Amino acid sequence: MGALGAFFFWLCICGIYAFRVFVGLPSSHSLLPYQGGVFYKRGRPVREVGPGKHWVIAGSQKILFVDKRPVQVGVDRHAVSLADGGTAIYGFTASAQIEDVKKALYASGIYSQIPAFVTLCVVRSVLNHSSIDAVKTGQAALTEQIILVSRERLASAGYELLSFRFTQLTIAVPVHL
Repeated sequence: MGALGAFFFWLCICGIYAFRVFVGLPSSHSLLPYQGGVFYKRGRPVREVGPGKHWVIAGSQKILFVDKRPVQVGVDRHAVSLADGGTAIYGFTASAQIEDVKKALYASGIYSQIPAFVTLCVVRSVLNHSSIDAVKTGQAALTEQIILVSRERLASAGYELLSFRFTQLTIAVPVHL
């Protein structure tokens, strides 16, 4: 009876090990109130998950999660050439928040850098297509144009633009020697 008992013992140990290797171990992820995530099963996205405790089988399931708190962007003293040959010195602050977790995860390898990149590109593009007179007299119109384009581009990446404002916008005086 001792040899038969040892055989069944080792058979159960091997069965548990094989189950663990091929199926995986159950584990849990706890998402905080400001986090969101995407639940994957066998490498395919199944659903979005919110805050709370979620069970997964390690090896075949996982949760990729993101921080949904607002991302603050601050840029100081950058220069851009204007359409008529002048140079504008600008600075701005902006903030954006994740609206669609899947889009934000798929938009970039480092999702938290998307708002800074998009707003900086939009500001440079809008100012680059503006004239000296437009910058001097139409700062409100430039701001509105930047907000519209930034909102559209950030929405395609799963973000919502919460705020944007120039902290500095001046024309650089050329020095003639």
